[in-house]
Order: sequence, then structure tokens, then C-alpha cells
Amino acid sequence: RREIAHLSSHGNSSYGKQELSNGGHLRRPLLRLSRTDYYPAVTADEIPLLLNQGYDYLILDSGALDEGLFPEFLRCDRKFVLGSLAPWKSWEYESFFQKFTDNIHLGEGFDYLVQTGSTKESVSFSKTHHINMQTVPFIKNPFRIEKELFPFLGALCAER
Repeated sequence: RREIAHLSSHGNSSYGKQELSNGGHLRRPLLRLSRTDYYPAVTADEIPLLLNQGYDYLILDSGALDEGLFPEFLRCDRKFVLGSLAPWKSWEYESFFQKFTDNIHLGEGFDYLVQTGSTKESVSFSKTHHINMQTVPFIKNPFRIEKELFPFLGALCAER
């Protein structure tokens, strides 16, 4: 089994805001579930402390990625971009491409995932940005994974 750290960089994290470091020492995670430690409101300066903790995987959950965390995002071995193409949310996905397309060719080394939106919208968005998108099945409760999701999650987590 692997040890995982989930680093939420959301300013208003649902886990609550607390300082990650205390005098240069790492504090305990706010929550631990299934070998995953949850750290809320992590900043780019705090990530090196967590990199040295022996975790097998660090998941950087940035919500809406901003320029401050983009360098950390680029350092990740795998980069998942999850968004929605629903008419009232697609602007956020589009915003990602508008902000960061000058910094890097966003088609290489990235996994693009879409939660909602029609197949037509997904195909159109993929063609516009020259990317491949994968549809994420609806997950009713992310803390209880049903067997129907195993093929999708297995393929998503497979080594490349």
C-alpha cells in the first residue's frame, strides 16, 4: 500500500485553514483516511516540507490553478486537469488555457478530464485546444468507491 498526501491549496479550503509549518517543523495532517493525509491551505513555500516526508504520492489539489502555484504544478510527474464543460462552468476550463498556454504546450504530459458537458462540447473543446479529453464517470461518494469505477480508476492510475 502507498502513503499519500493530499495538499489542498484552496484559499478557502473545505478542510479549514491552519498553518502547515510551526517553526520549520511539519505539523500533523488535519485528517487521515485510507493511508491519505489531508493538509489544508498549503502554499508553494510549504510544499518542500512535504516532499521530504516519504510519501509515495503527493496530490496537489489547487481548485482553480493560479500563477503562484503553476510552477509547482509543472514539477508534478503527472498533471491532471479536471474541469466541466457545462455551459455555466466551461469558462473556467477555457480560462486555464488562456492563462497558461504561453508558458507551455499544454498537450504534452497532461491528462485532461471532463466531469460534465455533452460529447459534442468535449469533441469541440478537444479540437480547439489540440488535446485528448477523458470523461470522468459520476462518483456519488468519493470516500466509497463502487466496483463499477474500478476500470476507470485503474486506467487513470496506471503507470505511463
